Amino acid sequence: MNSNDISFRKKVYEYRHNLPFLHYNMNMSYVMEAEIISQGEIIENLIRRYIVNYCVLMDVPIEIKRISIVAAGSSYNAGVFGKNFFENISQVETNVNYASEVVNSSFKTFDKDTLYILISQSGESVDTVAAMKKIKQAGAKVLCITNNLNSTMYKEADYKFDIMAGREQAIAATKTFSASVVMLWLISLKIAQNKHIDISEETKNIYLFRENFELFLKDIDNIDLAAKFLSKKKSISIVGMGLFYALSLETALKIKETSYINTTAYPLGDFIHGHFAVLNKENTILTFALNDIRDIELKLIEKIQKTYKTKTVIVSDEYEDYNADILIKFQKGQSKIATIVNMIALIQLLALKIAIRLRRNVDNPKGLNKVVRGG
Repeated sequence: MNSNDISFRKKVYEYRHNLPFLHYNMNMSYVMEAEIISQGEIIENLIRRYIVNYCVLMDVPIEIKRISIVAAGSSYNAGVFGKNFFENISQVETNVNYASEVVNSSFKTFDKDTLYILISQSGESVDTVAAMKKIKQAGAKVLCITNNLNSTMYKEADYKFDIMAGREQAIAATKTFSASVVMLWLISLKIAQNKHIDISEETKNIYLFRENFELFLKDIDNIDLAAKFLSKKKSISIVGMGLFYALSLETALKIKETSYINTTAYPLGDFIHGHFAVLNKENTILTFALNDIRDIELKLIEKIQKTYKTKTVIVSDEYEDYNADILIKFQKGQSKIATIVNMIALIQLLALKIAIRLRRNVDNPKGLNKVVRGG
């Protein structure tokens, strides 16, 4: 082991001992891994802070006709999860926009009946801060989700939520991503509650979250095999529907950031409308299939497999005959949000393992940094 390796391991050791919400495993060699493992306690703390006796306690506007989510990078992908939560749980029409597109749009007025939710882990992302200023100058109300209480966004927002994830050291967002997703879910529950919509199914077994997460980490089959297989690919298509499309977006970004593999996410239904021609060149897809998956999703996956003889990696909670080359089996949580977070952590671990096989520096990927004001 050379001096650089010793120095790096010392840095990881010191970081873990200053990392909140983590019971340390000294076999871990990467900060990214430590931050993935820390998610169970971080999210348990969020849940226990905002859900008391299965009732959501937080301050959000009462009258909300529409929601517009504005973000960039992983925060944008969290926003796609949020769109699903708000439309399916809160029954509020929602759209998701890239912050840079909002900044560069020609619109100078914003709908005052719309709640604008801006997401930035640092609270200082250049494009998201600029979008927030533009929206507020037009007289609209802004809610921000951030991991930085001292940030510009937190100070200037009308409604503000701290995801309480602790400082994130690895460049690729992991714990801040899942915490942002859970915060959006909590806000959607509160809006639904204000509208007298029953949220009991969403909060069922919610206080078992951390227990679920720790069991999940011990019971993931074939993830190393999948990492070995995918690390040899130059291009991977990742497909999903609904929440799985949101997961596909983040999976593609995580693998791309850490391994530099050309990964692209597509809505599963739209993939067959021309996009799947890319399989003529590199016929590898990654997708998701839970045991309660809709028939249409299975039929689309089968169509792709038959048309292009694809090499397929499927993430599932059951050992089913999906005609997959590799089936990554994981344990569902006892609540809906627990299952979602388990799957998020799974794709983060998969990205980490692919990058390690390719000998990438996962904690400081080449050419990447946190894009914030002044840096």
